[in-house]
This record gives sequence, structure tokens and C-alpha cells, in this order.
Amino acid sequence: MPVIDLYSKRQKRLRGEVSDVFVYDVFPDKFRVQLCYMIHELMGDYSRYANTRQPQETYDSIVKALKVEYGRGYLCEEIRGATKANAWKDLTDFLQFESDIEKCLDAVELCYGVGGVAALSPFYGTPHQDREKFVSDCIEELNIRFREAGLGYELIGGKIFRIDSQLIHSEAVKPALRLLNGEGFEGAQDEFLGAYEHYRHGNYEEALVDALKAFESTMKVILTANKKKYAPGATANKLVLACTEAGLIPTYNEAQLTSLNNVLISGIPTLRNKNGGHGQGETIRTVEPEVVAYGLHLTAAAIVMLASLETKRER
Repeated sequence: MPVIDLYSKRQKRLRGEVSDVFVYDVFPDKFRVQLCYMIHELMGDYSRYANTRQPQETYDSIVKALKVEYGRGYLCEEIRGATKANAWKDLTDFLQFESDIEKCLDAVELCYGVGGVAALSPFYGTPHQDREKFVSDCIEELNIRFREAGLGYELIGGKIFRIDSQLIHSEAVKPALRLLNGEGFEGAQDEFLGAYEHYRHGNYEEALVDALKAFESTMKVILTANKKKYAPGATANKLVLACTEAGLIPTYNEAQLTSLNNVLISGIPTLRNKNGGHGQGETIRTVEPEVVAYGLHLTAAAIVMLASLETKRER
């Protein structure tokens, strides 16, 4: 369903009432209602669920998967004891009442993943001729509604990402994902996605470790593609040096090269070496989320630069 730029929305923007600070731990009631409408449009309303086999199987499989993972008899605890709860109602109630936002996001990710694939089938009964455009439009609407509600999340490539800065997300994270989607970067892409998944769940040290792995894997792929040698156990520092010596990082002038090396060598690896991957000692160490966000954004920017240069060389 198209998002309408209503008069009231425009007036709020003019009055400066639209916040640019993202919220992560609360879903507004308005957004929950919109979310139900969006998922019903993608996967089918109750009439389609009750009368069509494919939508019924899709809802049933998603709800069953979540119930098994959470160890629940009902997905939504609010309807425990109800006379007869079907999967459509169970999921709808869950999206409206579940207080754990991460669990809500689990459901959203599954609905747009499993449901999005199912809706592409000509047998699903989607009332649209261009099914791929329909699914793409549904995802776009979800991301617009996230932003309208001031929620710092976005669905990209079937995964929910936490957004700290819209500018950095648009200029670094999304381009990095697009570039890592290229042939040969599968390992780096998996590590990069893993870093953001850890970050979203609060596993900050693991996020730093996976970010470094993605950075190192990207350089290894580029060195291999250009038939340049490197030691199998080379660290990020040595890989950056290998890329520089091989001419894979541009040398516009000495100052810029020194600055670039300083950012790459002292930025990402130092964050990981100082904050992740070592014993905690006698005291419990806390890695601040702001530090992790910086590390992830720095990783994304570095990957964009390296992969973009490699793409130009391939041409």
C-alpha cells in the first residue's frame, strides 16, 4: 500500500516536530497497527488465510517456527486459554502485544523473508501481476514506516539492521552490502552481516570480532583476485600494507596515503585488539555500544572504498 504524505505529516515537518533521534526499545501502538496491515497485505488477510492453502501454510510455518524457538504453546501469551487460536490471529496478536521488541523483529524478519518468497509464487494468490515489484514495494513501505515512527531499524536483504545514523547507513552500510553481494565476497558478506546481527542483539565484542573478520576477508579477496601474495595468517595491519605495496590502494600523495593507512591500521584493528578477543582479567569489561557503532561504520566505509576500487579495476 503506498505511503501517503498526509497534510498532518507535512505540518509536523514544518513545525519541526519530526525527531531525528531513533528509538529502539519501544514500538508505538500506531506502528504496531500499521505493521499488522502491512504483513496482512504481504501474506494475506484473514479471508485469504482461511480459504487459500498457500497463505495458511505460510502463516502456520512462521508461527510454528517462532513457538518452537521461544518454547511457547501460543506465540502470543495474551491469548492463552482462548477456545481456538489460529496462526493468523496468533501472529497478529503477537505483533500487537509482544513487549520484547527483539522478538517482534524476529517475526517481522521471518514474515518478510518466508512470506516474501511465498508471495512470489504464482499459486499464492497475490492480487498483483508484477509479484516481484509487489514484494519490493512491501519492503519499501516497511522501511518508510520504520522511519516515520522514529524507529532505528531497516530491512535489507532479508535481515533487520539497526541504524544509528541515517546518513552513515545510507552512505556506508548499504553500499558496503551491495558491494559485498558481488561474486567472491560471500565470506566477507556473511561476516559483515554477522557483525550487525551481533550488534543488534547487544553482543558487542562479537560484533567487533566479526567486523574485523569482514575487513580482513575483503582485503584477502582483493589480493587473491589481483594475484598478490599474502601470508595465510596475516593480520589486518599486514593486509593493508600488502594492498598498499601492490598498488591496490591509490597513492594520490604521501600525506593522503599516510592518513588512509592510519585510519585503516589504527582504526578497526585497534578497536578489536583493545576491546575484543582478549581475556577480561579480574574485572568484567564493558564494551560501549557507541564504540562498537563507530567500529562498524568505519569497517563499512573501508569496505566500500576497497571493493569500489576493485570494481573499477575489473572494468
